[in-house]
Amino acid sequence: MMSSRPETPVNATGAHRAHRDTRKRVAPRPAPRTTPPARYEPCLDGLFTYCLSVLCDHDAATAALGDVLHLAERRGSRGPEADGELRAWLYALARWVCLRRLAEAKRNR
Repeated sequence: MMSSRPETPVNATGAHRAHRDTRKRVAPRPAPRTTPPARYEPCLDGLFTYCLSVLCDHDAATAALGDVLHLAERRGSRGPEADGELRAWLYALARWVCLRRLAEAKRNR
C-alpha cells in the first residue's frame, strides 16, 4: 500500500531545532521590583496622576511610571539629592517618558 506522505520528514532542515536553541540563549529579564525605593514614595501618587492625565490610559500610565522609576534607579547616586530637586527631576523624567510613548503611538498609527 502506498502512502501519500513524503519519504523525508518535513522538518529535515533542523530549522525548528535552531529556532528553539536561540530562544534558550536569550537572557531572562530580572524580576521587577515589587516596591519602589522609599525616597520616591512621596512623589508616586502625583507622578501616576500626571502620567494618567497625559496618556489617558490606566495601563499605559502604570507602565510609564514603571519606566520613570527604572530610569531613576539606573541613575542611582548621580541623581539629585535634595527633595525639591528630586521631585522636579522625577516629573521631568515622567514628562519625557509620556511624550516618548505618545510619539511611538502616533508613529505606529
